[in-house]
Amino acid sequence: MKMNTSPECPNCGSRSKRLPPGREDQYHVYCDECGHDFGRFDHFQAQFRHVIEDLEAHLRQADATDDSRS
Repeated sequence: MKMNTSPECPNCGSRSKRLPPGREDQYHVYCDECGHDFGRFDHFQAQFRHVIEDLEAHLRQADATDDSRS
């Protein structure tokens, strides 16, 4: 099953998600508004890992630039 990598729900467009209360690899992520199943948490997390890594790299770069100005 291929999942859309957009943070919005494909059914209702909501960005609110219900994350699993327990172990990451055993529970599914659901849309908080309509209940759409995004799949297992670990698969959902892997979909966004590249976005998280890009953001962290950007923040490190911005932090390094701010430090060099001081």
